[in-house]
Amino acid sequence: MPTSIDSLPSELLLIIFEHTLPLEKDPLEDPDNADAVSPTWPDIFDLKNGPWVLGQVCRRWRFIALSIPQLWSTFYVRLPRRKDSAVDVLQAWLGRSGNCPLQFQITATLGFCGHQSGYALLTTLARTSSRWQSVDLVDVSMKFLDTLAMQREIRSSSFPLLKELSLRSRDWDIELDNSPEFEDLSTAYEVFFRAPNLVTLINFDTLSLSTFKFPWNQLTTYIGSDASHAIDHLEIMLLCPNLVECNIAFGRTHTWPTIPLLSLKQLKKWTIRIRNSSHDIYSLLSQTTIEVPALQELILLAEQFSLTPILDLFRPVLISSACSLHYLELSGNTVTDSLARFLESVATITRLRIWLNRLTVLPLLERQKTLVPMLEILDFGLSERADIYGFDMNLLATVVRSRRQSVYAHSIRQVNIVVDGSEINIMGTHVFPPIMEVLQEEGLEIRVCKRNEKPLRVK
Repeated sequence: MPTSIDSLPSELLLIIFEHTLPLEKDPLEDPDNADAVSPTWPDIFDLKNGPWVLGQVCRRWRFIALSIPQLWSTFYVRLPRRKDSAVDVLQAWLGRSGNCPLQFQITATLGFCGHQSGYALLTTLARTSSRWQSVDLVDVSMKFLDTLAMQREIRSSSFPLLKELSLRSRDWDIELDNSPEFEDLSTAYEVFFRAPNLVTLINFDTLSLSTFKFPWNQLTTYIGSDASHAIDHLEIMLLCPNLVECNIAFGRTHTWPTIPLLSLKQLKKWTIRIRNSSHDIYSLLSQTTIEVPALQELILLAEQFSLTPILDLFRPVLISSACSLHYLELSGNTVTDSLARFLESVATITRLRIWLNRLTVLPLLERQKTLVPMLEILDFGLSERADIYGFDMNLLATVVRSRRQSVYAHSIRQVNIVVDGSEINIMGTHVFPPIMEVLQEEGLEIRVCKRNEKPLRVK
């Protein structure tokens, strides 16, 4: 007998509603996409989307939606079209969030603070500063930060729960702004200095943040886009000796002084994305002595650009650091000799992910059976699932079988097909050529997943 959604128990509806909450995503994955600075969370003034809609279906749904404060703990704030009810809407939203930690994005332009509704919204939001956990400032202006710092609640308690701060500014044009807010840029971000639990900084800012007063020593995660110059990223990393994870994109360089030594003794995961073909980036990095003794995961993504310079650069870094790397991910154009030499320096890796639209590693694994001898998991990154037919399946079978028989190398026990696309249905045996089914029968575990998702086994 068909079951309507109205007959579902409230506990199940609660779970369904919670799945409407935003999913985590890599903030640097698609820098050219306009969504990079668009609302990540529900717009509080958009009554046709977000949790507002759940409460408009029926009385029961409204009751359940109002009983889940987590639904109201993530939101986006902007200047509203209607000025008279803006503060009331925000107060209603914040009231429904209960005592939950808050995660929000706000368009923090100069005009926001100069607007009557904007100032009232900021004042209302500041009253909950003790619950701010993740704050994303889009097009942040110095006037906004000054206004924020003047709020009584923030002066008294600052941000006791703040863990993540994201700064997303487009190009600054100081000359076009005659306001006194730009007289002392170095003090602008001091409003966030008293955040004892701040551990993550996401930098989409074009300013040199290293000149500002942040609690650098306590940061464990730094994410930086190519909006900043390469030297800015290195200077920030130099200020953060306790970094555990770093995800940076190199795209802009200049002739400022280099950093002779970058010692990151706690760093475990490092992602580097190359956004242009300029050799200035490699020249800058080559003049810096890099120490990463605790590094366990290294991701080098050059995409359509040459990967060879970064491979040649990091090979001596890994050797001198004597780190025990476990995970390696590569994309970009390179030559066989450079790739082979680099893989010789990462003999401890147990998992390797290669994006096949740019790079292939199978001939090396087949020709040199002792290369990356501890490898057990091999990931193939595909732009779309049809790309799986674009590489040599027979060679894959040869590699798997030869390493299984080798006394010098571990067996490859799992192959993951990683689809970097928006396809909904990527599961099922129809994804694979017949040889993959044969390898499954021989004991190879084959899984598929989307990027940043846990691999699922194909039965």
